[in-house]
Amino acid sequence: MAVMALVLFSCAVEADENVRAVQERILDAYVDLNCPDADRWDSGIVMLSSEAGTGDTLNKYEAGFFELTVKALNGNYTETTDEDLARRLGTFSNSTHYGPKLLELGYSSNYAGIEEVIYKMRVGGKVEFILPPWLTNVGEGAAPSLTVSSIYKMELKEVVEDLLQWQKDTMKAYANTHYPGLDTLKENFYFKKLVDAGADTIENATVNVRYIGRLLDGWVFDTNIADTARKYGIHDKSKEYTALSVQFNEDFKQMVEDNSLVEGFCMALKEMSYGDKAFTMFYSEYGYSASGSESIGPYQPLIFWLYIEPEEETE
Repeated sequence: MAVMALVLFSCAVEADENVRAVQERILDAYVDLNCPDADRWDSGIVMLSSEAGTGDTLNKYEAGFFELTVKALNGNYTETTDEDLARRLGTFSNSTHYGPKLLELGYSSNYAGIEEVIYKMRVGGKVEFILPPWLTNVGEGAAPSLTVSSIYKMELKEVVEDLLQWQKDTMKAYANTHYPGLDTLKENFYFKKLVDAGADTIENATVNVRYIGRLLDGWVFDTNIADTARKYGIHDKSKEYTALSVQFNEDFKQMVEDNSLVEGFCMALKEMSYGDKAFTMFYSEYGYSASGSESIGPYQPLIFWLYIEPEEETE
């Protein structure tokens, strides 16, 4: 059994080495044919072009906003933050958020090869490089995530040393622009009642809520109002655009849990009553936190327009 285990282990190692060797030969052939003068790093990165930036560098445990485009060696695009490019490629979708992508360094959240390149960049810098598959591990000792090489174009737009302060600053700037004089109702939580219907305070009751969810750049990521969904090109024919039924509860944490809603959404509803319309904006800890969601990136402040339907319309 010991001999058999040794043989199986040796075969596995040999198979891994063979996979790496094949990947290297494919990459070598591509480089020799298409970019023989490229700068080849010891790790396997193939730097096709670079333009030095003049701004800040990005250090470990900091974050940066990047314009990013990825394509396969055959030229097929797989990802882009560039809306104009997406439109030219015919891949544009109103349900996708375009714009600089936030990447954090040092938290095992990016490919090792990506971080290797980023550490050498400055704000304003642009690079185009080939990322080999053996550098697509996320975290030291992790297995590679991909089996093929990809071509990356990246531009570092901004360095964020403190993500909390960045959120505070961007929310304050938004409030000053759109609601001059509006201050936080609670730390990192803005609220303004747009229509006060004068109804009694809601205690333990089920209410019907209409909403529009946005990011601070105006992108609408969700709504349960059909006309609004059509206006912003995110209407889904398979979705019934009915009001959201929300159960109020004196216990706030229980209200959040029972309704499966983010905290900021419930915090705003707690300030409202039947027939009220309101604006709210809150930082990511009251939203989707550091992980983000399927459509929303990490550390994103959220905006909601809310309307609680009059009591007689509540089921």
